[in-house]
Amino acid sequence: MLDNSQTGGSTADVIAVLRLTQMSANTRAATIAAVRTLRAALTGGPDLTASDFFHALEYVTPELREKLGARHSQILSDVRRAERAWADMSRRELALRLRGRLPTLEDAIAASGSVLPQDAAQRTENALRQLAAKQATAPGEITATAVLIEPLLRRLRPEDLNVTSAKSLKNKLTLIRSAVKLVDPNAVSGREADVETLPKVWREFLKKLSDRTPDHAQAELAIFRRLALRADRDGLVPGEVHRSFLEDFTAQEIATKSDSHREKLRRAGRIWTEAVEETGLAAALFENAGSGKRLPDVSWSDVPEAIRARVDALTDRMVAPQGDLPWSSFIEEDEDDLGLGDLVVGGAVSEPILTREPGTQRNLRDAVKRVWHASETAAAVKPKPRALEDLFTQECLLATVAAIRAKRRARVEARGESWEAHKKGRYECSIVQALYSVGKSCDLHEALLEPVRALTLKLDPSVVGSKLKADGSVGYVYEDRKIGRHHENMLRQFNDESALRRWFEAPGELWKQAERWVRQGRQRPTLAQAGLARSAVIAQLEQRVTPLRRSNLARLRAFGDQSHLSLPIGEGKGTLILPASEMKNLRSVHVTIDPETARMLKRFIAVYRPVFAEHARAHPENEHLFPGAARERKERGKEGGYAPGFGYMTREKLSQRFRQHIWKHCQLRMDLQVMRHIAGKVILDMDPSAMGLVQEVLGHKRIETTRSYYAEVNKFVAQKNYLKLLDQYSRRVMSHVDFRVVLEQDLEN
Repeated sequence: MLDNSQTGGSTADVIAVLRLTQMSANTRAATIAAVRTLRAALTGGPDLTASDFFHALEYVTPELREKLGARHSQILSDVRRAERAWADMSRRELALRLRGRLPTLEDAIAASGSVLPQDAAQRTENALRQLAAKQATAPGEITATAVLIEPLLRRLRPEDLNVTSAKSLKNKLTLIRSAVKLVDPNAVSGREADVETLPKVWREFLKKLSDRTPDHAQAELAIFRRLALRADRDGLVPGEVHRSFLEDFTAQEIATKSDSHREKLRRAGRIWTEAVEETGLAAALFENAGSGKRLPDVSWSDVPEAIRARVDALTDRMVAPQGDLPWSSFIEEDEDDLGLGDLVVGGAVSEPILTREPGTQRNLRDAVKRVWHASETAAAVKPKPRALEDLFTQECLLATVAAIRAKRRARVEARGESWEAHKKGRYECSIVQALYSVGKSCDLHEALLEPVRALTLKLDPSVVGSKLKADGSVGYVYEDRKIGRHHENMLRQFNDESALRRWFEAPGELWKQAERWVRQGRQRPTLAQAGLARSAVIAQLEQRVTPLRRSNLARLRAFGDQSHLSLPIGEGKGTLILPASEMKNLRSVHVTIDPETARMLKRFIAVYRPVFAEHARAHPENEHLFPGAARERKERGKEGGYAPGFGYMTREKLSQRFRQHIWKHCQLRMDLQVMRHIAGKVILDMDPSAMGLVQEVLGHKRIETTRSYYAEVNKFVAQKNYLKLLDQYSRRVMSHVDFRVVLEQDLEN
């Protein structure tokens, strides 16, 4: 006997057609609920053919009305709406064609044509075909699921879809996502109205989850709704949710949401676990997406005391180049004898002091605990390290490198990329180098240190080869470029003039978005609008004043006796002064602030900064331009931190928010560090010989540093200069050559 549901469709296909029909969300939810209610009344729950299902509408018996309850008239009316939608042959054929297989962009084009108005459908089709052309293939060759499409969309720039502005690109991406969502079998909306269509068992379990969820955690409630709707679509009740389903659901959530959604998934997973354990269900538990950290977190207190004591004694001798010790501590109490011959601290000759940045000190300790943890968890390392010298064995070092590479390989393969086993990584090299520094500073025997040094040369990705010196020793060849690959990729996008134009327009665009509260008639800006104003000020300072480093930008002081900013009372120019003691290379900065930037800074301080101060619970006398929770005061050393309420916004959070704003409103992938590179690139593009100017603008102490960072730019500059000289020389030579054709017959005459 033939299965009519395969040719004529079933009630499940009727629901699929309703999702492809143009109607409001509430109407669609009510119609789907009516179909499920009538199906339950006819069969008790299982599917039946669409023809048999709609045949029941022709002969509605009193018994059927009694099963449907008091709302039987409304339910039957909604089912007739579903019957009219089922009568559309194009939608029905599309729903049947998608059953049991993955959709393609060609299917998304057909679905958008059936759901959207003609004009919107045409624009959607154009956007989908442009996306396929960007991938050098046809729409029918690209799977239309969010997990596969989102990575492609996040790499697109306006130029890739033949538009010139970030807003136009955003509109096209919205059209593509809407079309893919129509055919994606894993896509669910998660609206509260959709929950009404769920079976009673799911509604009750969602109520338990909701009771455990804080009132402010609306994102977690939306996650639970989407999970329940997708599980119900797959025919699963709460107790039947299995691990593979949760893995697919998590992948879908991560692909379609921002990076911050991972933490929301973790919180939702904890709530889900508590509810499942309390009710005793056999449902699987969330295996939340792990953090992107290279290695697991390790507490310093977990490291054996014998190892910690040696390293702590080392770091206690270290001071920052700026401010850890007042200059007066180097002078004896007897003012008649300055005693500059010996370094005197506290009346006694001290041990040699090591100058290291606080960040470097943390890196040294981090390297020790990473190597210890990798050795402790590796089965091949026996016996386990208990003293500092034990960490310098080949087994411990190789266990550390293997752990880092295993974590990196998992991240690479999770992104769907191919793992390149021969490719070197800088992180493992930095860990081994830091361990070598610890051993060198602790005066370990050279026999322990030499294998570590040799391993760093093998791991260092900047080592491109080796050569034999005249004295018979082996020398290593290093590549010139010092800029990281990540920043290099960011900088490469500015080879396109349209990207540079969007960067130059960024301060004005971000400021316009921040000032929307004025046009909306509100009394004060929101925190999000204040964040946009902060990013606009940062971009303006970097473009029009000086390209600051991230640390100095975060620590800018606008008030107090040690203020960095000096702004005019009325119109005019201002001044930015950064003392040498606060700079990385101990070179001071003294520049002028143009009138336009001064006006922007004054409005930011008067209107937007109070929003941050209130949110961060800053003290009224907080001096910083960007108040926050960071308390480190580099120029005053380890003991010179700010008191609570007097700190500033951390550079990590500052860079994160700026990166989000610049991508959302300008479609540029960049961070605070790349802004400095852009300044150097712009100068060299206009004047290839102005490497000295780049050095001054970026505040590099040595011209060699500037040249090493812009080695690749130097190569392009050299090529441009060569072609220019070649063109000039060829024109000069060609102007002195006289080409004459002498006919043979003229010679005979």
